[in-house]
Amino acid sequence: MPSNKRKGISPVATIIIYVVLIVTAAIVAYFFYSSTARSTRTPILTVVGQPTVYANGSLYVTFKNDGTSPVTMTGAIIVVQDVNKKPVQFNYASGPATLNASSSASYKFNAVGTFTLDNIPDGALATLQTTDGYQLSFAVAKP
Repeated sequence: MPSNKRKGISPVATIIIYVVLIVTAAIVAYFFYSSTARSTRTPILTVVGQPTVYANGSLYVTFKNDGTSPVTMTGAIIVVQDVNKKPVQFNYASGPATLNASSSASYKFNAVGTFTLDNIPDGALATLQTTDGYQLSFAVAKP
């Protein structure tokens, strides 16, 4: 005669499985939350007006931060390609140390070493590099 008893998972095993599933779901949810929150807090810099490099080795530029986090400008450098495709470095000289989100500011950068304006073509490629790791490329003009 067949038995009417059914065998299944014990109540303790069922509870352990549910706990493992809940912990796994919590870890996945935390990963999605943390990666989304981190990716939405970034600076987005744009150049306002025309950056200009002068014969005295000064480069003036205005940046606007359209992002959601500040960017540190102290220690930033701008590298400009000269006519021979060699880098000419400009170091941060003045302007607000931090460019906060939703704000803009003007900055002055000074050339490092010997500088000749004739070696910089009008419309030369320039790249801002901040200590935060942010980079932005733009063109510079001569007066």
